[in-house]
Amino acid sequence: MLRHWYECKKPVKISKKPLTNPTEPIKKYDAIVVGAGPAGATAAYFMAKSGLDVLLLERGPYPGAKNCGGASLIAEHTHKLFPNFWDECECERIVTQQAYWLMTEDSILSSSFQSMKLAAAPFNRFTVKRRNLYKWLCDKAMNAGATLLLNHQVDDVIFEDSQAIGVNMAPQLNCRFLADIIVLADGANSLLAEQAGLVPQVSPQDLSLYVKETIALPAQVIEDRFNLPPGYGSIIGLVGYPTAGFNGTGSIHTFKESININVGMPVADFAKSGIKPYELLDRIKKHPLIKPLLAGGVTLEYGSSVIPEGGYHAIPELVHPGLLIVGDAASLVNGTHGFNLSMWSGFFASQAAYQAKISRDFSKKKLSLYQTLLNESFVIQDLKANAKMAGLQQRVPYLFNLYSQLANETAYHMSKVYTMPKRAKRVFIFKKITSIQPLTKIASDVWKVLKVIP
Repeated sequence: MLRHWYECKKPVKISKKPLTNPTEPIKKYDAIVVGAGPAGATAAYFMAKSGLDVLLLERGPYPGAKNCGGASLIAEHTHKLFPNFWDECECERIVTQQAYWLMTEDSILSSSFQSMKLAAAPFNRFTVKRRNLYKWLCDKAMNAGATLLLNHQVDDVIFEDSQAIGVNMAPQLNCRFLADIIVLADGANSLLAEQAGLVPQVSPQDLSLYVKETIALPAQVIEDRFNLPPGYGSIIGLVGYPTAGFNGTGSIHTFKESININVGMPVADFAKSGIKPYELLDRIKKHPLIKPLLAGGVTLEYGSSVIPEGGYHAIPELVHPGLLIVGDAASLVNGTHGFNLSMWSGFFASQAAYQAKISRDFSKKKLSLYQTLLNESFVIQDLKANAKMAGLQQRVPYLFNLYSQLANETAYHMSKVYTMPKRAKRVFIFKKITSIQPLTKIASDVWKVLKVIP
């Protein structure tokens, strides 16, 4: 199914012709991709590489304009799509340290793994800035022959009966584009798909709002403070205190000359608690053990984004007559693979589009190859394996915060030297912990967690 990776069947051609003049005949494309993020740009690249005439529409003034910060890029997955991508894409650091911090207001219990084995090609992870990744993917799509139009917001999808045949642009553009296949990659909570009645409205519990800040620091300062060899990086997951008692997560990514902090939790929990998103970020920045890591830094950018985190059961119907939904718009997101699920969904969509083009059949049945490829891949299999995690977090809303507290309390008393025998100390710690959460409740929660672990 991956035999088309390295094929490039037609010469590159980038259209310079204005396409928004309503007086000109409407040009029909093989495919229109709405959204120039990782999923959309990847779909556009592979479709154009296969010889399809592709129009990539982005509402922002440049790819990634509404995004800030960065994340990790899984090297193996990306290398399979874009061999030796690290020679082209502007990556920040090769990640050699992965850590998780369970936090309370004054403590951190950490688990960390650091190895130079992770620095050997084809590597494991890279930290990347979103805008650099988006630009690189769009450049590849254009070099393969796709046409990219910026500042082009799609208003709605055009249907002929139930067959998608094009898109209407926002009123100020006064134009529309036609195509055999429409690929919706318009981000989390796809309003185009919802407006067309293709997907239900996403629940606030299945959408998480993340707030992010990038802070400039000299490279050597970053390496000294995070105990990193020159040029290498760290990714740290943050659990517990940062999300103020609610289930959610944060992270720290080290870039070449900056640090990115992000933290988020379900939109429903923001609404229920009245907590402002920036307050979560402040909790991290003012933490007594993190504040020194940021000392002297200068804020470069600050923003937020919404990510679908409803998991497997929140994935809508992705294949429709003449239309495919990919990436965040398809809720194809998990905490580990991030960008990579999006890019692979774009790749699989491109394969289905290519086969449909060959057969001149753009029916739902023909395009269902996209769903088949997804189902056979790690994308759906990983989401399916973790399908019960979202429900667990809703049933045990104190999971991350309470057990971070218990873990830190246990570590504190184990580290502290008391004037009592060791056996008496163990009994003392046991009573301390079970006074916070009864043993039967702990056992019940552990059982709930074990039941959802694949």
